[in-house]
Amino acid sequence: MNLRNVSLSFFIATLLFVTSVVTIGAVVFSYENKQFRSYVEGLSKVKQQVILLGLLTESQLDQHQNSSAESIESQTSLSFRDAIYSLDSSKKLNYVEAVARKVFHEAEQYLSNVYKDTASVLYFRSYTGNKLIVERPVEGLENNKSAFDLEVCKENISCAKEAWKGQLTDRVLFSKPFKSSSTGEYALSVMSPVYHHGELVGEFSTQMHLTALYQEGKAVKSIINNGNKQLIIYFPGYPWTHFSYTQSYMADNNNLVVYQYPFSKLLVDYSYLYVIFFIVAFAYFSKAHESNQNKMQLANALTDVTKDELTGLYNRRLFKDNTFKNRLAEASYSVMAIDGNRIKKINDCFGHHVGDDAIAIIAESMKKVFRNSDYLVRTGGDEFLAILPSCSESQASVLAKKLQGVVKDNRLKALDIEISVCTGLATSEEHEVLEDVIIRADEELYEMKKRRD
Repeated sequence: MNLRNVSLSFFIATLLFVTSVVTIGAVVFSYENKQFRSYVEGLSKVKQQVILLGLLTESQLDQHQNSSAESIESQTSLSFRDAIYSLDSSKKLNYVEAVARKVFHEAEQYLSNVYKDTASVLYFRSYTGNKLIVERPVEGLENNKSAFDLEVCKENISCAKEAWKGQLTDRVLFSKPFKSSSTGEYALSVMSPVYHHGELVGEFSTQMHLTALYQEGKAVKSIINNGNKQLIIYFPGYPWTHFSYTQSYMADNNNLVVYQYPFSKLLVDYSYLYVIFFIVAFAYFSKAHESNQNKMQLANALTDVTKDELTGLYNRRLFKDNTFKNRLAEASYSVMAIDGNRIKKINDCFGHHVGDDAIAIIAESMKKVFRNSDYLVRTGGDEFLAILPSCSESQASVLAKKLQGVVKDNRLKALDIEISVCTGLATSEEHEVLEDVIIRADEELYEMKKRRD
């Protein structure tokens, strides 16, 4: 596994993941903000409804205070099927309960949407007769004493009677989240007290079931912070919850509803994207690396075709290379024909392996003298060419003498044989082809060898 590809893949995957999470987060937080506004709107409506029912009941209690419970019941037109649950076996209503039931039914024409919400239950709790008047029959409430247990009310703050001083000044009370004894579902109660002659006689309450919220993976908890109660809607099971997108709503004078969406939820829920990005990036870089390797191998193969195996210099195939041809077409150049002296005699006397060593010495000397941009060619046996782009004949002449000196200094040490070369120079003329320049260089080389001999 290529470490560079892995590192690049991690970097690209991280970059794409962060970008994706930021983009997704913007969409998610916009949606969650709408969700929270929906929760707030629902709580506000419920709060207004129970307060309104409480005030209407107080007004009716004062208005009909000279009437009996029987008289009030006879005036009550039942507009829906309600249910009455009592701590004892008697379901006979007292005056307060009769008035509350009358208000319950009369308000239906104004608050009909309240009675149609299956996710909540609206009821009147009587403290004068230990009864519950519920908007509809609820399975599990019959003979359920825990529904009237003030200790349960106190624990969950689900009864106005157990509220401490100051909690009811704004006529509304929010309970802790609790498990309903009748349905077994998690719920939250919103209550408004009913007073008569300065005494708490009952309360209207809406028990809101939180099942849908829990099904969305959320939960509700209650904490006390600086003396105030906070109802926190949150996503359980995620780390670093103190780093959260947060919204809040002041539900009453003592309750702050806080909505938390932890940033870690985005990282955890969409972590699979990181894996996908990494796999795709790694596959891409691996394929690119493989492609580059293939190109390099092809380039090396092509280079090997144009290189002489013994010396590492170019061979005659170089002359067919388009890059080489284009380079020579750009400007004038000089050609130096080089020929090793008495190499055949060395072969005959000492063997071809010694002759090869002599040829290698000439090639190494050429590499030392000429530029990296020059083309050094072994044309065969002990014959060489140095093709020197943008090099004048005078400069080439200096290089020829330098080459002869370097070759001479590099003797065959094992046998103490001196190696030498002859050179011939020619500089290209306008519109002259390479073959003609080489011929002229060879002719000068031939003349030099004649003078040496």
